[in-house]
Amino acid sequence: MKGKPIGKELTRQSERLLIRAATEAIKTDFPNPERLGCPESTSLIAIARRNLSGPDTEDTIDHIATCAPCLDEYNRHRRRHLLLRRGRFALICFAGVVAIGSAWHFGRMPQKQPVARQAPDPVLTATLDFSNRTVERSDEVQRRPEPKTPHLKRAVLKLTVRLPIGTEDGAYSVEFWTGNDQPVAKATGNAVWDGSAETLISTIDLRKLAPGEYTLAIRNARWLWSTYKVLLD
Repeated sequence: MKGKPIGKELTRQSERLLIRAATEAIKTDFPNPERLGCPESTSLIAIARRNLSGPDTEDTIDHIATCAPCLDEYNRHRRRHLLLRRGRFALICFAGVVAIGSAWHFGRMPQKQPVARQAPDPVLTATLDFSNRTVERSDEVQRRPEPKTPHLKRAVLKLTVRLPIGTEDGAYSVEFWTGNDQPVAKATGNAVWDGSAETLISTIDLRKLAPGEYTLAIRNARWLWSTYKVLLD
């Protein structure tokens, strides 16, 4: 004769209440405070993690069911294992969502084409030698015929100017003027005696200037402008 079917399945809440009642009963009936005959903690941990392949697994399970301290320890290991497993599962899910979201986001982004960078213009070196000229100022009358006009490139120049004897050391202003004495390029530099001439070194950008004749004007804070004709190619 078949038994009557159970009206409804055991819910998780009912299961937890049943386990709690069983735990309280074991504490009363099987306290075992001396931990007599208790298995090693490694065995309890293995069972809590559902590693049930050991030869003494059944005996250990029977012992847990009749030993309050072992049941408490088993419950602690079981809760810890479930928390770790849930944490790992949540982390894997989060990482998967991030990976999918990143792939979708970057897949939708237009791919940037590499931008060709223009190489900066090189700095050219140039030397002007005015060391054999007299220290004449722009307000003085030129008594000598103008020497041959030197040529310069229209580029960024590291310009070395050998100044006339008698020029002082120090900071100087350097300018290029048009025919009506309008400055169109400016720079500064320092003049020092190099053993044979007073040498002024300055870096100046002449790339935007048109080809033609200009006046190179140089002075320090104490003197008026000294001027020299130059041609830009």
